Amino acid sequence: NAIERATFLDRQDRNVNATLQLAAKALEVWFMFVATSLVYDIGIMFAKKGRGLPVGYLLTHLEFGDIRYIVNPLLWTSPLPRMQGVPEKRSRIIKLYIFACVTAMLTILANLMGPATAILVLPTLQWIDSPCVMSETFNHTAVAQRPDGEDLFPSCSAEELRNGNYSCTAETYGPSLDQWAAHNTASYRQFTQQEDGTIILGASQEAALAFMINGSASFDTVWVPNRQVLRNMSHEFQILRGAYTEADPPEFPDREFNNSLQTILQRQGPSLGFHAAFYTGNASDYGLSEGRWVRCFTGWTLGSSIWTETKEEYTKCFRLVSDEDRDTYAQFYLGNFNDTNDESSAQSGVGVFVADKAAFYNEQEDFGSGLIDCLIKNNPDGTGETCDWDKIFATEWPADFRNRSVDVGVTSYSVPGESYTNARVWCEHVIFQSFPTYSVDTSPRSNVQNLIMLNDLPKIPKDTKRLNPAWLLTAWSVDYDGELDGDRQIVKALSRVLPITYSDGLVTLEGIEFVFLHFYALGQALSMVNYYSSAPPSWATASATQDPTHPILRNYATIHVWAYGISGRTSILGVTVVVLGAICVLARFLIGLSTGIQERSTVEVLAAAFEHRHQGEFDGLEEEGHLAKVRYQVVEDGEGKQRFLPEKRTSRWSNAVSF
Repeated sequence: NAIERATFLDRQDRNVNATLQLAAKALEVWFMFVATSLVYDIGIMFAKKGRGLPVGYLLTHLEFGDIRYIVNPLLWTSPLPRMQGVPEKRSRIIKLYIFACVTAMLTILANLMGPATAILVLPTLQWIDSPCVMSETFNHTAVAQRPDGEDLFPSCSAEELRNGNYSCTAETYGPSLDQWAAHNTASYRQFTQQEDGTIILGASQEAALAFMINGSASFDTVWVPNRQVLRNMSHEFQILRGAYTEADPPEFPDREFNNSLQTILQRQGPSLGFHAAFYTGNASDYGLSEGRWVRCFTGWTLGSSIWTETKEEYTKCFRLVSDEDRDTYAQFYLGNFNDTNDESSAQSGVGVFVADKAAFYNEQEDFGSGLIDCLIKNNPDGTGETCDWDKIFATEWPADFRNRSVDVGVTSYSVPGESYTNARVWCEHVIFQSFPTYSVDTSPRSNVQNLIMLNDLPKIPKDTKRLNPAWLLTAWSVDYDGELDGDRQIVKALSRVLPITYSDGLVTLEGIEFVFLHFYALGQALSMVNYYSSAPPSWATASATQDPTHPILRNYATIHVWAYGISGRTSILGVTVVVLGAICVLARFLIGLSTGIQERSTVEVLAAAFEHRHQGEFDGLEEEGHLAKVRYQVVEDGEGKQRFLPEKRTSRWSNAVSF
């Protein structure tokens, strides 16, 4: 029972803390004994020499523990001569002021010792990293290759993947994409039909862990956890989770895991992210020589946000190698689903490609490429035969366009319906790679869904990658030129929102729903990309300088435990006070060892005071400040009794001792 276990642990914490508080108080009391003896010994050392010790300092060892003592005027005026014009050595006054300063310091130290010992004796809840294990050296990711490998996906053989039969992933990952689509629809229903509804991102599962696409508030760059990393983490996660869920929790080799309140499993690994832009327009194809061809889309704008109100539109043309080149082009179809509207249920096609070059134009501007002449003015048959495409794609584009004209990835959705022959809702994307830290809370109480988080993501990603279109087919669980079952949730959702998105624009509820559907499909593809690694070198350590493109990936845990540390300001203050206290203890030991002073009780001091015969040293003195300046030596008579002598009248007794 989670509540009973939490109550039991809380009771144990309180008992331990109470015991440690008593220990801290005992240390404070012990230091007060030491500090009192130190003040007493220093006072006696001053009383044995010269003209003696002022009356204002005779009981300093009993008064210094009160913090108010440092503002007592007698502490700072007693060293001064009691009468003006009376000669007094400056060195003697300075020594007495040194005694006053030492006493004031010990007053402050004694009053801080209690909080300081409590700070250091009582542990605090801290997050502590376990020693890093350098698990593997990253070599490269397969993002630009077609999926291949015997153990890449549970339901796919290496032969099926090499033959392009990517529908083999349908058994395991088809429901994952459909789950995202169903969640997307449900969340939008809550958003549109509930007064306080909002859009909540969906999660997907890999082995023992779950993840979400990780985007900023504006979704400028969306990062996706890698499923291979999650599979590698799942075994360790299950072991650590057993500490919470099993009746007999496992004992770990590292003791701190057994005593931790919470454990965060962490692993550094690759992650792919994307920046996507969305448009609506019409598509046109133009054939070139040697099987090459050009596909143009209208509706492109320089701004990538769908929320930008005023934009100048262009037609953007992409140069493709061949529709037979499976490393640059792929297409499939969304099957029909039962719908009363026959037109809206017509088949929709999805094209995915990577273009090495892109060109831009509109009716007013083609940046010197000649596109206006060959496609608008001199293109009566619409074939674009008069275009010099080699010259067009060699055009020097303006700076704002240049980084959007090379190695562009595009996904285009044909709008279902007979009246939408060339209508497209299309998206272009740029893929980035980074090496964040994967973190997962292993407690079932605070992380019921086993959800993983990505930390240390770059603010401005720079490492771009080309995405092989085959990974999109793998994500959709469909073969080249294949057709998805019309009853799949992702097909139903897209077939519903595509016509409305094309006709009413992206800034509509259906348009935003489409954006997230594409996010999920692209995120599914990036999460499935595998990577290759090798054993780390023997010299690898967490602090070693690494190659940023081939980093040594770390694996460690962060535990929440009761621990001691001096990382905070209060801890540093506590250590400083305790160190000064230790110096005082050492000083008391050395002074006592060298002088052999024996501390007298308050009763003995009072008895000696009562036996003292007034010799006129207080005559004419009425104010407290003047009385405190009268100096005495305390000596022993022949019988070992204490005697007070004004200033230097010590002829009858030879040994000045403690008072």
